[in-house]
Amino acid sequence: MINLTACQYFLEVVRLGSIRLAADRLHVSPSAISRQLVKLERELDGQLIERHANGVKLTEAGEAAAKHFADIFDQINLVKGEISSLQELKTGRISIATVEGISDPFLSEQIGAFRKRFPAVEFQVRICGRERVLEALEQRLCQIGFVYDHFSHPAIEMAGQWRQPLLALAPPSHPLASFPKLELIDLVDVDCVLPDDSFGIHHLVKRTFQKIGAEPKPIIVANQLHFLIRHAIRHNAIVYAPLQAAIPEVEAGELTPLNLHCPEFEHRSIYAIARRDQIPPPACRAFTASLVPNFPKYEKQDTTMLQSLRMNQT
Repeated sequence: MINLTACQYFLEVVRLGSIRLAADRLHVSPSAISRQLVKLERELDGQLIERHANGVKLTEAGEAAAKHFADIFDQINLVKGEISSLQELKTGRISIATVEGISDPFLSEQIGAFRKRFPAVEFQVRICGRERVLEALEQRLCQIGFVYDHFSHPAIEMAGQWRQPLLALAPPSHPLASFPKLELIDLVDVDCVLPDDSFGIHHLVKRTFQKIGAEPKPIIVANQLHFLIRHAIRHNAIVYAPLQAAIPEVEAGELTPLNLHCPEFEHRSIYAIARRDQIPPPACRAFTASLVPNFPKYEKQDTTMLQSLRMNQT
């Protein structure tokens, strides 16, 4: 009979591309993983991986085994989840990968509200750039993902959409904050801060500037929106972010959206996403069902807030 521990070790090696990295993640020795892999290959009567100096590579048999083993663990999680469901969600774990812009306050508030109903359900949240969110879903490291701006991935589907224009935000004391109307060309030589290229925002801003034959002039590039937002406030610079990423600062009057006319920034959204072939356990299904219906309400609140801010500028 095939050992599930060996299958788990094999899948971790596949995800990380390295026996050593898999050993670190699983807190076992590399030799323990190697022994399990040898047993698994002997059980299946075929070579699953090729070992190289810089990692491992799947054989054709290994690719087939990885897919089937991943499906098996999905089914195991489903069984565990169904049992949890019979216990009225007294137990369960929900794993999320999300871009930073929706993590606080929205996602934090939604998790808090859900745990009031089901206090024994645990959450694991990874906050990272858009590409890392897609990878986490693809590699089955999470059950639900949230990304900003469009995405394209054959294995991933949309579970919900929340319109969220990209804004050029600045402190109220900024020279451009009181302008009744701005075009992107007006921002070309203005100091800004920019997320790094792991963020969809980075690529959207660069693409849009390139359309007018220009480049943004970031004084700093970083991999954390909160740091960039605070830096923009302290140094009177522009930060490009959706409203949800800067709600506390906008509500506190530390940042205000510039009255920028830029169609490319307007039609952008936050997406809730999941694997197409995933069979989510009950806790995950219940959380998604409680969260996604709130998107229209929050979208309306965002629209009302932006309209009010624009009226104050004019």
